[in-house]
Amino acid sequence: MRLDKRFIGEEFTIPKRKFVALPTNLLGKNNDISKDIYDLIDRTYKPIGGHIDFKKQSDLPSDFTFWIGADVDKDPDVDAVRFGKRGPGGLKLAGSGTDGSDAAKQVMINKTAKMLNTKGNYVEASGGMAHVMIKYKKVPFVSDIEDIKKMLPGKDVKYIGEHPNGKYPGYDGWYERTLGGKKHMKIILGKPNGVRNQHA
Repeated sequence: MRLDKRFIGEEFTIPKRKFVALPTNLLGKNNDISKDIYDLIDRTYKPIGGHIDFKKQSDLPSDFTFWIGADVDKDPDVDAVRFGKRGPGGLKLAGSGTDGSDAAKQVMINKTAKMLNTKGNYVEASGGMAHVMIKYKKVPFVSDIEDIKKMLPGKDVKYIGEHPNGKYPGYDGWYERTLGGKKHMKIILGKPNGVRNQHA
């Protein structure tokens, strides 16, 4: 994804291996930037049926107000993107996309861990992301059920506590809720405002 004067009226160069803010006012329009970001998200979420909010390019940016991207290789295209929006605890990370390369995945992991160790950032995590952030990055988490509900206003949450399969000892903030008609086990990772954070 080239970010240059065709899109934002002036030259714009993405530093290698650093995340920068993306021009959200251009997302969802018929341009290369929207196409490339959508392709990253589509590639990442396709194995699980696609991202619930992005079924086509024009769905960008939906109601997500936070978008950052990084370039990790020789070409000038963005290879990793993360997005989110304001939530009850601050900035709630909602999703990400990469080109599938090891380099893009690694900068995404490192950036996500750094953000989740910063006050006011959090994510509702499950699956591979939860595994990496817990096992390899030891990020903080929210364990108290009332704090969890505070981060998910209006959502029906069934508290579980410790992982039922014995995974991730010490991380006792697991809960279950229904998304898209299916039950998903999740945990809130990070340092949201207004809650008691637990460290494994």
